[in-house]
Amino acid sequence: MAEKSEKGEKKPAARTTRPRAAATKAAATRAAAPKAPARAATTARPVAKRTVARKRTAAPAAGAPAEQFTWRRLRRKTKVGVVVSAKMAKTIIVEVGRQRAHPLYKKVIRVRKRFAAHDETADAKAGDLVRIQESRPFSATKRWRLVEVISRAGEAGAAAPRVADVERLLEAAEGSGEILAPEREEKEETEARAEE
Repeated sequence: MAEKSEKGEKKPAARTTRPRAAATKAAATRAAAPKAPARAATTARPVAKRTVARKRTAAPAAGAPAEQFTWRRLRRKTKVGVVVSAKMAKTIIVEVGRQRAHPLYKKVIRVRKRFAAHDETADAKAGDLVRIQESRPFSATKRWRLVEVISRAGEAGAAAPRVADVERLLEAAEGSGEILAPEREEKEETEARAEE
């Protein structure tokens, strides 16, 4: 620690390191000493490339289909959704909807997610209901492929009866048209007389 002199100034504390002359002498002897031979572990030796052994799969038979059905292919996930976009070449965007309960409030929420799927033949159009299946990566975002088109856009709407037809059928079934018709005719006749 620093000590105070008679005038009240601080003196630096005495150093406990060895003198400078001894330090330079030790450095000189280290430099003059011959170097020890390099360790055997650090010697340069050729590095062999590691090769990874991969299992070979059996080649498909001549008459067998190109796609083999193995346990992995059978366990691939499938999803059903609606094609939102079919503007890209060999790619469709499929929107899959599901419902889940909110973790805290337990309200059922509709959740939608979009998947890019590979469509080799450009078969699906926007609005179609399709089934997609998990597959190898086709690109940075495509990990699904189109399996089948379940229904075309507008097919369900074309087969469904129109609202006017449904109302007409209900009136005929209930017989309400017969009851209301005479009252309407009488009302129209009285309005026509009042105008004259």
